[in-house]
Amino acid sequence: MNPSVPNEATVDERKVVTVQETTIDWTEVIARAPDGVVCADEHGRIVYANPAAERLLGRSPGELVGESFPELVALPNGEGHRWDEATVAPERAIGHRKDGTNVPLEVSLVAPGGRAFATAFVRDLSANDRSVTTKLLSAERESFLSMAAHQLRAPIQPVLNSLRTIERALAIGTTPPEGTMARALRQTLRLGRLVDAILSDAAAIERGTLEVHVAPFDLAVFTREVVEDFRLAAPSQRLEYHGPGDGVPVTSDPDRVHQILISLIDNAMKYSGRQRVVTVEVEGTESRVRVRVIDQGIGIPAAEQASVFGKFYRGSNVPTSASGLGVGLYLAQGLAKRLHGSLTVASEVGRGSAFSLVLPRHWPEGKGVAAPAQRGNRDETRPPH
Repeated sequence: MNPSVPNEATVDERKVVTVQETTIDWTEVIARAPDGVVCADEHGRIVYANPAAERLLGRSPGELVGESFPELVALPNGEGHRWDEATVAPERAIGHRKDGTNVPLEVSLVAPGGRAFATAFVRDLSANDRSVTTKLLSAERESFLSMAAHQLRAPIQPVLNSLRTIERALAIGTTPPEGTMARALRQTLRLGRLVDAILSDAAAIERGTLEVHVAPFDLAVFTREVVEDFRLAAPSQRLEYHGPGDGVPVTSDPDRVHQILISLIDNAMKYSGRQRVVTVEVEGTESRVRVRVIDQGIGIPAAEQASVFGKFYRGSNVPTSASGLGVGLYLAQGLAKRLHGSLTVASEVGRGSAFSLVLPRHWPEGKGVAAPAQRGNRDETRPPH
């Protein structure tokens, strides 16, 4: 017999030794495993738990033995964890600690066929949940900063321009041009209210609790002022107003309308470029008023127009260099709906887009609004027209 080739009996003996040695090794590995390992009988009563499982469930060494696994580890719907299935894919569960607190877990259950016990592998998901929460908070922070930048970009520059005009006039001992002080005051007051609104609007829209403060105003005069503010902020931009000088009365929330117009005009300017005209039109009928913002920009693909008002939407044809996270139109449509109006778009790639804001001329009867006192004294803060 060739001594280099073991006979069958020798091979079997070596298998037994190997299995025995491995069993001893795995006992030590299980005891030192970072994840919990729990063995229980056919009734779910725990017969063994490694130290990691004891730590996860807040028990002292040996304290888990005899307890009911389904009572200690519940599914997210509150039911006890299934213990009568041969194999259960990893799933989320809630572990109940002795001190009354809970811990998020991932549980994998294995019950070998024909055996009167099953083994559960338990992993702590607390760190994962904290990571997900951190990422969500980061995304919300970026969303807020993008929205704030989008809403504040236009109003700030006209305020600076007006103040610089006043500064230059005073420096040479002359009177500032007529209307400059009133315009600077109007712009500053609007900016202050806009900052207040930004701090709460996005969350309030999603909760359905957005406050409105209704007052009568002339939409034509109001829109011309907004257009003029943009002209002061971007003198090289070709921005035109088409419509009556006045005579388009409406009862709505002027600050919310202001926010919507800022978003629409800013978007139109951003995607049109300085050499192309952005047109703002105002018209009214007996029952409704409409503002249209028309650009000659890149347009929106037909397949994406239904999604353009979605949160974080960015068109597939938008240059990567374009700033923003896609919250401006989402916010604008939410505001329009809260004002019992609508915001729609018609667009063609390569030819531009037209956004239409339609509002009821009269505030619907029976539709509650917040008292003006909840956003300061309106008589003191309404900008002059």
